[in-house]
Amino acid sequence: MVQTEKKGNEVLFVVDSKFCLILACLLVFGNTAISLKKRTSIMNKALFLLLITVIIIPFGCKKSNTDPIASFTVSNKNPTIGEFVTFTNTSENAHHIQWTFPDGTTASSNSVSYTFNFNGIFNVRLDAYDKNSTYSDFATEDISVCTPGNVVFYTDSGSYKSPITIQLNNAFVGTLSNPFNGIPNCGSPGAVTAEICPGTYTYYAVSAENKVWQSMVKITANGCVAIKLN
Repeated sequence: MVQTEKKGNEVLFVVDSKFCLILACLLVFGNTAISLKKRTSIMNKALFLLLITVIIIPFGCKKSNTDPIASFTVSNKNPTIGEFVTFTNTSENAHHIQWTFPDGTTASSNSVSYTFNFNGIFNVRLDAYDKNSTYSDFATEDISVCTPGNVVFYTDSGSYKSPITIQLNNAFVGTLSNPFNGIPNCGSPGAVTAEICPGTYTYYAVSAENKVWQSMVKITANGCVAIKLN
């Protein structure tokens, strides 16, 4: 911060070194008070501003390199429900820190393990502080939590011209080339299995002769749903 004081015919600019402002940072060899005589001519003022811009600011102003810079690492950004995730502080110049988790709990240690109890995308925040807590920085990370389920597609009819191309939630998941005898398990060879987070999704399938199947399927965590295309 810059303050001015009058002393006779002189004007004193007192500069707080923490607030080194552009065109006001007049530190010279460590002094924090610089005496300036009043300028009476436009030319003198112009030369004085040029002196500040070209010489004093580049060499007298230094950005603080002791302010905290918040950062952290995550052991797994895509955990399943109940899986422990470790968050590790990597902040610079931090005297103390605080973690804030989605349920409102906080912690102050450098390394914290946390579990998520629901599917979804959750935000974790780290605040890093200086010694007096007068300056802080923060970093955040989105964690996508999912305990997936499965859906398996099959056909037991040879009357449709192969291949049958299958999409789930507008994404290609595979093709069926041959009929399957019985009801397959998720992951069975000859069927098409897709793994996805719990929810209700649209599937779309089309055969080589343009026979179309389209409907909805509900996926549950750790579940397996069989869809027969006949």
